[in-house]
Amino acid sequence: MRLLKGLLAGLLLISIHLSASPSASPSASPSATILPEDYWQKLLLETRNAAVERQLQEESRLQLSQQEAATQAQALRNVRQQLAEAETRRVQLEQQQDQLESQQQDAQERLQRRSAALGEVFAVYREEKSNLYGLVSDARYAHQYPELLAFLKPRQQAERLPLISDFYQLWQVLQQGWLATSQVSGYQGEWINPAGQLQSTQLYRLGDLQLMHVQGVLRSQEDAVPSLWSGQPDALLRQNRRFIEQQGGEVTLDPARGLTLQLHSRQPTLWQRVQQGGFVGYLILALGLSGLMVALVQSIRLLQEQRRVHKQLVNPSELQQNNALGRVLQGMNTAGENIDSVPPEALEARLDELLVREAAALEKGLSLVKLLAAMAPLLGLLGTVTGMIATFQAITLFGTGDPAMMASGISQALVTTVLGLLTAVPLLLAHLLLQGRSRQLARILEAESSAWLAQLLSRTAVKGRG
Repeated sequence: MRLLKGLLAGLLLISIHLSASPSASPSASPSATILPEDYWQKLLLETRNAAVERQLQEESRLQLSQQEAATQAQALRNVRQQLAEAETRRVQLEQQQDQLESQQQDAQERLQRRSAALGEVFAVYREEKSNLYGLVSDARYAHQYPELLAFLKPRQQAERLPLISDFYQLWQVLQQGWLATSQVSGYQGEWINPAGQLQSTQLYRLGDLQLMHVQGVLRSQEDAVPSLWSGQPDALLRQNRRFIEQQGGEVTLDPARGLTLQLHSRQPTLWQRVQQGGFVGYLILALGLSGLMVALVQSIRLLQEQRRVHKQLVNPSELQQNNALGRVLQGMNTAGENIDSVPPEALEARLDELLVREAAALEKGLSLVKLLAAMAPLLGLLGTVTGMIATFQAITLFGTGDPAMMASGISQALVTTVLGLLTAVPLLLAHLLLQGRSRQLARILEAESSAWLAQLLSRTAVKGRG
């Protein structure tokens, strides 16, 4: 307000000064500006109005500040009151907690005094329940009676004290387990088919030894749905299917509770074993098959030759070119046409030539079979060496902690040896049989041709004496 009054006084002085100054007269300066008479009144009013507005704004601002201060003070009083109530509640809860802990301690002491005589009974109950859970979890009837396993399964939290009803239930579980081990029953249950789908069909349980379905024996595991064992023998499947369909009274059981089927399912097939041999195994099989084909062809040829020779022996007068004996005798007849001019030594040499030629034809292919029979074990030994090299490399890289890393090399080392021996044995047997048959034919040829030569020389000697 003082500033406003000073401003107004200054304006009045300036106006008085301007009105008294001679330069402001119209005669002094014709271009000077002449203010209206109410100009200063309007300016004074505008200044007063602006001052009033500023005063009103200041008063409203002060009023708002006072209201905010009152609101904050009220909020602070409310918070202090809530804090005091919470503190009081905390004290009450602490007192209540102390009281409850004291009551709990008194109750535990009374419980210990009262259950001192039953502590051993409770310990035996818990121990037997745990042991029975281990038996039932591996039992085949647990899938048919899941409530037994649910009762015996240990809880994660601290177990409460057993009641008299728990003892009765444990005794009922024991009785039901004893009865189930001697029963052959069928029931509706879930299982996983070979396609990995969950099905609910008729299952059959043979005591505590085996769980079956029409498609085969089921594998039962703790907390898992039964599934089919892979690679089950066909004879077992047929016999068990007849038993389930009531077409036979016999059934095949696995007394090892699935271990035998597990070993059988893990046993590789013949082709899988051959694949374990790798390139060397395939080479051994190829050579073995080649040797057997040569032996088979040679055996058929020798059998046919033997039949033709026997036919020739039946008719020695009719010599034929389709057998070795006929060719030898015909060749000797050709050489003996000029018997007077041919010495006996030449006839014997001619006979030896014919016999050697026919013997070579009879023994054709036998050397190849013998060579393949000798090469097969050597190739097996080669596969063994390469397999052991791979095994030692796996040991160098990964150590001996993981046997699966060494299985490939060991399999190749063993399988190639077996393939080599299995290939060599039949080839050696085939070579022995073929060699015996060819030697038998060679002896027949030698005997018959020698008899023919002796007869020819005896006739020549009689003619010479005559």
